Amino acid sequence: MNSKNFTMLLCSLMLACACSNNAIVSNATANGNTGKASTIKTSAFKQNNVTELLAFIDSYSNLTPEMQKKVFAETNQILAENKNNLLSRLKLASMLALPTSRVRDNAKAQNLLQDILQENTLHPADFALISLLYEYTTDYAKQSQRNREEIKKLESAQQKYEALELKNKVLEQKLNELKNIEKTMNDRDSKSSN
Repeated sequence: MNSKNFTMLLCSLMLACACSNNAIVSNATANGNTGKASTIKTSAFKQNNVTELLAFIDSYSNLTPEMQKKVFAETNQILAENKNNLLSRLKLASMLALPTSRVRDNAKAQNLLQDILQENTLHPADFALISLLYEYTTDYAKQSQRNREEIKKLESAQQKYEALELKNKVLEQKLNELKNIEKTMNDRDSKSSN
């Protein structure tokens, strides 16, 4: 999955979550249920993580490698000061997982995303986005493993091919030697019959 398709998928997820959340807020307010409306509005506020994270992913993907490293360092600094900053943790995981990132480390991204998901403190929209990103990193890890296995198979086949080529050359050389011996014997026989 290339980065453009990945970004489009994330934006679609955000739009779907935003649309469903707006309908819930409108229904709660229309029914005069102010208690639920304030709870849902709080949830809508929490959903800004999704919007902000998707905007971050889009802008980060377009940065130069030097700027990506700078943003990565800044995010790490923020996390060093406050390890519970969810948005910074999400940004860090995204930087580590994105295919266009110059600081990509899929294993670290996978571990960080797994930790965030296991905390069970995410808003449903955040959970859906992080789950998608986690699935992407897991799939990437599986695909990388398959690629390594295919490379090993290819290298093994290449070695077998080279061994057969060498064996073929040796056999061809022996055949040529036998032909030369036969030719020499035939020449000798033809000289003796003359």
